[in-house]
Amino acid sequence: MGMLDAVADRIGGGETVEFRPTGDSMVPLIHSRQRVRVAPVDPALVAPGDIVLARVSGTVYLHLVSAVDAPRRRVRIAGNRGRVNGWTGHDRVFGICLAVDGVPRPGAAAKVRRPPVRAVRAERLGTSRMDLLPLRVEHASEMARVLGDPVLHEFTGGAPLAADALRARYVRLAAGSPDPAVVWCNWVLRLRGDGPLVGTVQATVTPGRDTAETAWVIGTPWQGRGLATEAALAVTAWLAELPVGRLIAHIHLDHHASAAVAAGCGFAPTPHREDGEIRWERRTALAPAAGS
Repeated sequence: MGMLDAVADRIGGGETVEFRPTGDSMVPLIHSRQRVRVAPVDPALVAPGDIVLARVSGTVYLHLVSAVDAPRRRVRIAGNRGRVNGWTGHDRVFGICLAVDGVPRPGAAAKVRRPPVRAVRAERLGTSRMDLLPLRVEHASEMARVLGDPVLHEFTGGAPLAADALRARYVRLAAGSPDPAVVWCNWVLRLRGDGPLVGTVQATVTPGRDTAETAWVIGTPWQGRGLATEAALAVTAWLAELPVGRLIAHIHLDHHASAAVAAGCGFAPTPHREDGEIRWERRTALAPAAGS
């Protein structure tokens, strides 16, 4: 078994691999012994110009896609110096080159095949100071007091809900999203040692789009202690492990405290603005590279 065969086995098993191929068939895109990073690929997304790891007639190549035959689920593989290796099926296209010597290949990351998202349901999580408990209807009475300060609605609009109205809302949330493509995950935050409830974190997960929209709120008496960041870090880590590839938060442009929480969790602001809010995004990391 050659080196590329071994790499193909690892990538086919879900690894992202860094290695240094030899040869001059891909010059100047890849020179011999340059470091490349190759990740599992969704073959249906590849296009001419992508560099893929594929097996053609028993030999594994790290070569270009030169043509695509979508109806027959196959691609044509060729070097960068005129030689065509031939057509091969989607089942023999293992990976896509993400970077050469650390320089990203445009558009390649969007074609990575991610492992399937497991069934999504809010799970009990914990931090050093809090238990994150999946929301239940019986939390409504205590949470009505936690969320009762009108200041909490300064940037989101609306007004505090009375206990009965909040209970009705929690009944709807506990029942789950009416859209089968969307999963509502909601947690209440309780301080350790039988402490009080202090806030909430939510995530609206859309597995088919590989996204989750997140939000957080801490009751006024407990703000300024880093609890929002601590809870949001726990939830974003849980989402990344599902895995969910893109995390989103919509934050009012004047809500500096919430922006600081987002930044502390690895989100970055985007140019997108809507209704006075900035969309922040975080791309979760690909599987760590193995080998060199």
